[in-house]
Amino acid sequence: MATTYTTNIRLQKPSTADRQWDQPLNANADYLDGLAAVGGLAVTPLESPSLSLNCRISAGSYLSANGSLGTFAGATSLTLGSNGTACVWLTDAGVASSGPVFPSTPYVQLAKVQTGPTAILQVVDARIAYRSIGANTVFVAKAGDTISGPLQIVAPAGGQPVVAIDPTAQTIGFFGVAGATQAPRLNPLVDGTGGTASDAVVDVGTAFSRATINNNFASIVAKVDALIATSKRHGLMSS
Repeated sequence: MATTYTTNIRLQKPSTADRQWDQPLNANADYLDGLAAVGGLAVTPLESPSLSLNCRISAGSYLSANGSLGTFAGATSLTLGSNGTACVWLTDAGVASSGPVFPSTPYVQLAKVQTGPTAILQVVDARIAYRSIGANTVFVAKAGDTISGPLQIVAPAGGQPVVAIDPTAQTIGFFGVAGATQAPRLNPLVDGTGGTASDAVVDVGTAFSRATINNNFASIVAKVDALIATSKRHGLMSS
């Protein structure tokens, strides 16, 4: 009878009377091993069975903390500590790492490995869909999402933050200036000069023209009031 196939990933299913079952079984094993969900970023002992405290990590891809696609070329040997449980992960930049606990910074969780004095005893798979997890990895992507802690927006190369917001302290700062609370309310100036406002403050001359002086004051009042209104409109000043 002809070989049949599974519905989802088309694994070979040899018939009862078929010969050389090793061929479809080995082909199935190679196919499964090549699937990203199975073989990608898998942690295994360097030798089978383990003869050392070294593990290997297969190549694979993952979603980094900023939403971009990260790729890992694989690690042929990563040495672990003896007589304990070692956590194995990739940094958000894709560097193979290990330690007694997973980090608090963004990382890609891979496995927990139990070791003896000279060899690996067990590998417990801990992969979670290859997405970087940890602090500062929450995306604000849709209406209703919120950020509960401080937020800074900086250039990719680092440096002073362009915007720094602390919702707990209710402060905001721009261009590296320390955050400050909302400015207190200022009342607009009342222009009683009777002058005409313009975009210029002119020389009143030796005659000290009353009209020119009033126009200058009117122009200054108009600009001050415009700044107050703008600050209130954007919430930088209390209304």
